[in-house]
Amino acid sequence: MAVQAYILLQIQVGKAQNVKKELALYSWVIRIDRVMGPFDLILLVEAEDNQEIGERLLKEIQKIHEVKSTLTCPII
Repeated sequence: MAVQAYILLQIQVGKAQNVKKELALYSWVIRIDRVMGPFDLILLVEAEDNQEIGERLLKEIQKIHEVKSTLTCPII
């Protein structure tokens, strides 16, 4: 059974749209929303398990230079 999580991203000023376009290429990203407040983007992602979400976060999201920080919120 697949699991889902929200991942909140802080992005460098002026780079949110570029990061959004890059993340949209990943099939495991279900939805991307730009938001106001301490975070700039919120992703809804899906994977086989929470470990896979963590691995994708480390290997694919955090390697994007413009991503300053992330917060992962698994859906229970």
